[in-house]
Amino acid sequence: LNTLSDNMNNRSQKISLQSTLTSDEEASKTAQGDSNNEGDIPEFPSQNEHGIYDIVNADQHNAWLKANPDKLMVIKFFAPWCRACKSVEPKYIQISKDPKYEDIPIIFGQLSVQHNKAYVKSLGIMALPSMQIYAGSEGLVENFPCGPSKIPMLKRKLTDTINAKVDPVSLQLKLDCANPANREAEPCRTRTLTVLDEANATNEIDEVISDQRKEENLAYLRTGVPYFKDFDDDEFYDLMDKAKLVTFEQGDVIMRQGMEGSMFYVIETGEVEITVRTAFEDPLTTPSDYLGAVINILGPHNYFGERALITHEPRAASVRATQKTRCFAFDVNDIPSSSVLSGKKEATLERMQEINNKYGTDVYDIDLIESQFKNANTANQKRGSVNTPGQIAGVDTDDTTPLDPVAAMDVDDASNAQANERVISLLVRFKQIRRAARCFEYIMKTKPKFGDVGEARRRALLVSKLTKYQRSEFTDLFKLIDQSGDGVISLLELRRAMESVGQNRSDDQLLQMINNANPEIDGNTEINFTEFMGMMAEAEFYYLFIETFEALDSNKSGFVSAGDLNRVLCGVRDLVSDDRMSIIDTSDMDMQVDYETFADMLLGKPL
Repeated sequence: LNTLSDNMNNRSQKISLQSTLTSDEEASKTAQGDSNNEGDIPEFPSQNEHGIYDIVNADQHNAWLKANPDKLMVIKFFAPWCRACKSVEPKYIQISKDPKYEDIPIIFGQLSVQHNKAYVKSLGIMALPSMQIYAGSEGLVENFPCGPSKIPMLKRKLTDTINAKVDPVSLQLKLDCANPANREAEPCRTRTLTVLDEANATNEIDEVISDQRKEENLAYLRTGVPYFKDFDDDEFYDLMDKAKLVTFEQGDVIMRQGMEGSMFYVIETGEVEITVRTAFEDPLTTPSDYLGAVINILGPHNYFGERALITHEPRAASVRATQKTRCFAFDVNDIPSSSVLSGKKEATLERMQEINNKYGTDVYDIDLIESQFKNANTANQKRGSVNTPGQIAGVDTDDTTPLDPVAAMDVDDASNAQANERVISLLVRFKQIRRAARCFEYIMKTKPKFGDVGEARRRALLVSKLTKYQRSEFTDLFKLIDQSGDGVISLLELRRAMESVGQNRSDDQLLQMINNANPEIDGNTEINFTEFMGMMAEAEFYYLFIETFEALDSNKSGFVSAGDLNRVLCGVRDLVSDDRMSIIDTSDMDMQVDYETFADMLLGKPL
């Protein structure tokens, strides 16, 4: 850095911080043509008095990244109510105005989490304030929480990045494409799908794919890939003619987190793993080529790369080949505009939720309670008044002798007590079913690494933390769901349970719930008692943490201070190891932490 600083002494930027950013809500109104806000949100962010780019939303952030492929870009993520963010603010301004950076190709920006929570989380930000450093077209190179006490680390990171990425003579950003940590792998072999010999109908893929396998692949591409289902035949086959069959070697990083995306892949053979690098890795000890925690593994007839094409955002995860892998590759420019993959059509909320999850009841027979429903619904329809619903002498019977009032009251009280007991029993069961349904919904969203015995051990540890009452309650619930009494919950029993509380799910969704209940094996078709207890324990503690943290989140932002988390959890630290608590064991107790992700950390889940 000293070498780079020789020519930097004369210029100084004079500018002042603008604290309030225009909201996404206003941006949305502008996009919809609101006459009062039209034109308020430009496509590109503007610089404030300090030369720092005030980035309002995801579109401006992406435009900012794309417009500076030859610069280092530093961006601060903050919240207006965060005290740690306010303490960092003047120091960040000071760094941005440091004369030693005058001739360096470096720019500074900032983005508020307010109205941008989902987008900020998708970038791997789980604490506020946080910093990210991008090296031009290479993409993200640093991502770490940065409270007031971590400012020296920010300076050190800047120095290291400048020394590594900027040429000391030309003072230009150098793109070290030879460094595997800075690029995405090129295929070792590319084949076209276009027919080369019309007479024999042959093409390049014939040498590696049999005719039967080609028919299977074509059927999957036509009906199994949801993004291709709506194509007419002309659009589909035209796209196939432009597609490629590419081969990657084991260990190749096909996609890298933080970089722009332009390709969509469908796996023909082989396997890839999806990894995410968060802001919680120790920035001082984590290797720069570390791709992050594995959150998903995909095999043949699975696809990846769609998120970046649909959202126009940098890649939210990295994808690495775990073995030699062949994929059908589709360029975004070749995809018809009728598909959301083209980026010209908006995806549904359900589709976006599915994509974001990809990159982390009662099952009793309803006939069993039919009589309880009937009794509850007809209990107040017996002859007589509301208070004395017994029979009326001379009306309902031939006996004209009035009933003994005392005896009648005793009979009525017993009848009412029995009816009330049925209603209460029914409501208790319904509550238990809803509790189990919520657990199944949670488990469906988890992404266990199948074959990892550590997952089962983690859940067993959580079961050991349940109270005696909770264990008894969950045991009774399992028996209630297991109508057949064979010791396992089947697909049919699970469907009945979910439907009984108004949650209709497809067989594929129900099978996913069942499969995720046992992370040791992929392909489960039923849930035994041990697996049921493990998933109930994990869901119970997860919702306990989330509901507790939500009570602290007065801004409904999804973030709470490390100090508040520390005070709440001081009595349950034995649930988790010290390394899981490290995010709140900080001198910057005003740091804002994403408590949903923190809850996953407390449960020992991989991020």
